[in-house]
Amino acid sequence: MKGRGLLDAYHFGVYARIRCNGLLLCVRKTRGPYQGLLDLPGGSPEPFESWHEALRRELREELGVSSLSIGDFSRFAIHVDRSADGSVINFHHHGAIANVRLGEDPPSDARNSSDTAGWRWFNPQQDDLATMSRLAAEVGLAD
Repeated sequence: MKGRGLLDAYHFGVYARIRCNGLLLCVRKTRGPYQGLLDLPGGSPEPFESWHEALRRELREELGVSSLSIGDFSRFAIHVDRSADGSVINFHHHGAIANVRLGEDPPSDARNSSDTAGWRWFNPQQDDLATMSRLAAEVGLAD
């Protein structure tokens, strides 16, 4: 595909797996390959920022929470070949995910960040998996 103008894209981020009563907390993405889809809260570390510091900052920005407990991180790597709109892409998504326990409920009003528009609980027994990013579906819902 490279010969036809398709460029490789690489991204590294740290993400939270927040579960409660069988539900997974997700944010709605407003840009990037997951635009319009439900995704895991988190993002890229800033220079000199640890993974824990980055995840705390991202959860403050995206969910408005600061009281939380972060478990151990585990690494992941996924390849995404289609964006949310169906366009062919070559996106290599690498990162680390941690189980997170919130010490407070996120504010109920929709909180927007630079790349998210609010949050919601995803019910894997009832909700449509097609509304989730590949990251949320494959890594977030994994045991």
